Amino acid sequence: MPPIPCLPSTYLEAQDPTRTAVLDGDLSLTFGDLLARARAAARRLRGQRIALHLPNSWEYVVLELAVPLGGGIVVPLPMGLGPAEISWALERTKARLVEATEAADLCRPGPGGMAPPPADPDRVVEIALTSGTTGLPKLASLTAGLKQATFEGFTQRLQVTAADRVLPMTPLAQGIGGMCLYCLRRGASLVLQLAAAPQATVLVGVPTNLIRMLQEGEPPRLAARCTAVAGAPLPPDVARRWEERTGSRVVSFYGSMDAGQLAVGSPDDPAEKRWNTVGRPHDSCRILITPEGEICMRGPTVQPRYWGEETGPFAKDGWAHMGDLGFLDQDGYLHVTGRAKDILIRGGTNINPYEVEAELRQHPAVADVCVVGRPDPELGERVMAFVVARGALRLEDLRSHLERRGLARYKWPEHLELLAEIPLRGPGKVDRRALRERAGAGALR
Repeated sequence: MPPIPCLPSTYLEAQDPTRTAVLDGDLSLTFGDLLARARAAARRLRGQRIALHLPNSWEYVVLELAVPLGGGIVVPLPMGLGPAEISWALERTKARLVEATEAADLCRPGPGGMAPPPADPDRVVEIALTSGTTGLPKLASLTAGLKQATFEGFTQRLQVTAADRVLPMTPLAQGIGGMCLYCLRRGASLVLQLAAAPQATVLVGVPTNLIRMLQEGEPPRLAARCTAVAGAPLPPDVARRWEERTGSRVVSFYGSMDAGQLAVGSPDDPAEKRWNTVGRPHDSCRILITPEGEICMRGPTVQPRYWGEETGPFAKDGWAHMGDLGFLDQDGYLHVTGRAKDILIRGGTNINPYEVEAELRQHPAVADVCVVGRPDPELGERVMAFVVARGALRLEDLRSHLERRGLARYKWPEHLELLAEIPLRGPGKVDRRALRERAGAGALR
């Protein structure tokens, strides 16, 4: 890996100052503008911990760069957080909250000359909320070295260059959307308006973005050479249909805010690998598949410890356990087959809900689906499907469809509930916990 520059000014200074860096509606910032505003904001915020509670905007980009440049620590707070969650994060991090009313003033042009902090790959430059499923999230400590290693692996696999226009389809304040900020280091432009999607060359989001756009009708042909998604399993059929309809090749990337990024696909990968795997592990990372099939990792993209705690994501065996099940194929591509805790156990037999969901999505009346276990006194769990339907749909229709598909009978749904939409948590992740609770409540009625 090349020497670690650590500071955003290093990358901005290397770009042509007249080229466009950020497009936000009618406003356009060149790399020269972005660097000048980041330096001015860094001077105003020098050494502070700053919690950014902002939508995707040019101000967010400036301040995300400025805070570490001034020797401080940035704390991204997604707009979907409630007051209790924001108060908790501010108390834990001792950060100053910056919202839209103050952001533009902090980003105004002004004097920016100041000595930057020493380049230190071990310095924490960001505190990020993890998306835990129980209780309040933990706080991840992201160092300059970790962000450098992630940047190298991510942008190299996606082949990002200065010719690219990158559109985040999820919030910049969350890990998946935040990957787009790394593309500035390659000289690419950020496009912050969904209306500009037809002009973007790289789209970054979650599978739900693709599923919902396909539901809404025929997506337009896109200039995007690549659509990169993460945060949830990408159904292969969704990937195929997206590519056929838009012309944009789909790849997945994989990791977690707790353990770090492990693998990224490439638009040059064969279609079979793009649609069925999350790419290959980063060259700088090591991977272990336990005898139980759990994915574990080590490497420079793993945080050293949680903020305010003595421990990090490493278990006693020295590996960060992802909580996902998977395997490496003979070509070195990582397949993620499901979450260990999402596996259903019906009469002592394991059922992978992702397999059932993939088959159900082949039914023409199924727009979206989530399969969970419904408590049962006899079998422990029975299979329940929550479905967003395109029209009239009965349980018998689904079971007949799965019989034609050749899926084993014990995996067929025994309960069905139709929903207007599948609930989400975090960046595009299906809220399986909420649906399991809903299924359990139904079992008690």
